[in-house]
Amino acid sequence: MEDYSAKLTAEPFLYKETKILAQYLLDGISSEELKRRNVAENLIKYKSPKSITRVNSPIFRRLNVMDNEMLYEFVNADIETSKYILLYTIMKTDKLVRDFIVEVYKDKLLMRKEHIEKFDIDNWYEEKCILSKTLKERTESTAAKLKQVIMRILQDSGLVIKEKNRFKIVRPLLKEKYISMLDKKGDMEYAKAIGGLL
Repeated sequence: MEDYSAKLTAEPFLYKETKILAQYLLDGISSEELKRRNVAENLIKYKSPKSITRVNSPIFRRLNVMDNEMLYEFVNADIETSKYILLYTIMKTDKLVRDFIVEVYKDKLLMRKEHIEKFDIDNWYEEKCILSKTLKERTESTAAKLKQVIMRILQDSGLVIKEKNRFKIVRPLLKEKYISMLDKKGDMEYAKAIGGLL
């Protein structure tokens, strides 16, 4: 079984940045050229050049998941759909996020629950630590950061709203176009997990 990675601690949702670079790809600039230009010209308008290099990696990993149709929709669709496209690419490139959405979020949607509680997140993470050498060896602060980033990604994508120490679940209405794009990629289970579809 492929193990989890803790790289997510430095890889938030990055919606604005990904969208800026996606537009350049749509305009015909190659991925390699764009990666170089982003570092050289700071296309995403970051304060620190060091942080550009750090976010380049997850942004391009996610953009590589998108075919031309998905790239076009990501840049031009309504904001909800656009964010769900980015969420799908994060699920495709980060096993921890994918498993949380499939095993906790989708479960809550199907059971018509209204909240994800802190203990849901902690219990799920503990179970993962039993299976994962990588997670088991992480410090408590890294574990806390991983859980925080997962929930932040869910918030930024519009799937939950933070309420004090728990998260209110927002049931997304997935557009037909979005569902069919994922279906074409053979990834219908992702649409089912995000949308709580049966």
